Amino acid sequence: MQQIVLILALALLLITSCVRAEQPVVPSPTSSPEPSSPEEIVNMSEESLSSELQQTILKAIGTEKSVAPENLSIVKSEAADWPDACLGLSGPGEFCAQMMTPGWAVSVTDGDQTWQYRTDLDGTQVKQEPAK
Repeated sequence: MQQIVLILALALLLITSCVRAEQPVVPSPTSSPEPSSPEEIVNMSEESLSSELQQTILKAIGTEKSVAPENLSIVKSEAADWPDACLGLSGPGEFCAQMMTPGWAVSVTDGDQTWQYRTDLDGTQVKQEPAK
């Protein structure tokens, strides 16, 4: 019985060692990564965002901007498919799963300024787009 288990373990080790590992893409340290455009943006009204997701987004942005969430409002939202798990906004040295990530492109204002943000579907990630 032990021989069978040992043979199966060795076979599994041999099979997994033959799988080609993907090489991670590492951004050049001399260049700043440009934000990726979403693969697809679909125009949708703010009502498409659940009120819970709206509050999650406004709370995250309020914390980041040191503004009370009730002083912020969402002026535009669009469903989007981001090119990676970092919402197309990876930073230097940040590794992102290379998979389409559905979420939202959201415009938020405090009445004086308007910022563009990207989120995943549940608002776990809320990232500001760089100023253009």
